[in-house]
Formats: sequence, C-alpha cells, structure tokens
Amino acid sequence: MKQIKFWSILLLTVMMMPLVASCGGDDGDDGGNTGNPLVGTWWVEKTSKGYVKYSEITYNADFTCTWREYKQDRTTLTDSDTGKYKIEGNKLLIWWNSDTTPDEPWTTTFTISGNKMTTTEGGGTTWTRK
Repeated sequence: MKQIKFWSILLLTVMMMPLVASCGGDDGDDGGNTGNPLVGTWWVEKTSKGYVKYSEITYNADFTCTWREYKQDRTTLTDSDTGKYKIEGNKLLIWWNSDTTPDEPWTTTFTISGNKMTTTEGGGTTWTRK
C-alpha cells in the first residue's frame, strides 16, 4: 500500500512540474522576456521651443516599437511612429518606418537603473518606466 501511495505522489508531482515551471520567474517587468530590459513603455517630459511635450515609447518583446508625442495635456497626440529595434550591448538601434534613410538606424547608448533609463542622444534624456 505504501508503494502505491509513493508512486501515485511521484506521478502527480511529475505531471504538475510543467505547470509550476511555467509560472515561475516572471515578475511582469518585461512581458516575460527576461533577456530584454527595454520591454515595456517608457515616458519623458521635456520643454522644447517654449512648450512642454510628453513622449512615450513602447518596446515590444518581438523587437517592434511605437513612439508617441503628446501636448502637455498628455491626451492630444502630435506625432507618432513605429519601427523595429535591436540591442547591441548598451547600444540601441531603431529603424523608424517614417525614416527617409531606412538603412541607417537612429542610434543611442542607454543605461537602466531601476525604473529609469538614460539615453545619450540630444545631450542625455532620462526616461521613466510606466
């Protein structure tokens, strides 16, 4: 009887392992793609030419991205673009769909600390993860 109980518990444990393994390790910060620190939406607020603008960029796990720029009210869209991106070390390369030179990506270096990402383009910009 003890042997039947042992083998039943062992079989149940083995059958449940894929369920437990599929739930572990995903803290939700990057859409389950733990190798890509950019996945998610990042935003920044800047003053340019006398007015405040709010920009956000969403990096997807499939290496596509969407950039949106809003007026200060954060609801009136003033510009947007989509593209594909690639990470090479601490370098970010983005091929924007609206770019007139599609073979030359927009490039910057980046560092991430907590929910802040600093990029070097334009004298440096600090983005915050939403």
